[in-house]
Amino acid sequence: MAPCSRGERLGLSCKVRLSTGRCGECNDSNGTCDLVLTRKKWEAMKKEHRKLHEEALAAEEGVERAHAALAVALAKRSRLSKQLLYVEDRAARALDKQEEIFEKAELVEIPVVVPELDLSSLDSLGVPGEAEMAAMDWSFVDQG
Repeated sequence: MAPCSRGERLGLSCKVRLSTGRCGECNDSNGTCDLVLTRKKWEAMKKEHRKLHEEALAAEEGVERAHAALAVALAKRSRLSKQLLYVEDRAARALDKQEEIFEKAELVEIPVVVPELDLSSLDSLGVPGEAEMAAMDWSFVDQG
């Protein structure tokens, strides 16, 4: 607490006596003291101090909880990053292996077999031949 005007001028230490509400030096010398602190004011200051102290403790607890939550989140991020790298590595190896298989398959010549189709069974369906189709009027096809 700041000293009273007289204490500051004379370089005295001001310690308030709650019984008088004035600093001890002014009280002992019966001087005027502009540092008036009543018991009521003192109790209000103590109450405010206690309240602020409790709020500071609660804030510190909040910080500790936040640090704990941060540690959990960082551990989760680290674990997921490792898992992601592992999965990406597995996928890359699988793609490399698949590419290797394709390259080997390209080196092997596989004969292409085109089966001949017997279209004689379609004659019984009454499908018009090429000559008959050429004579047909196809103008309706172009109509949009």
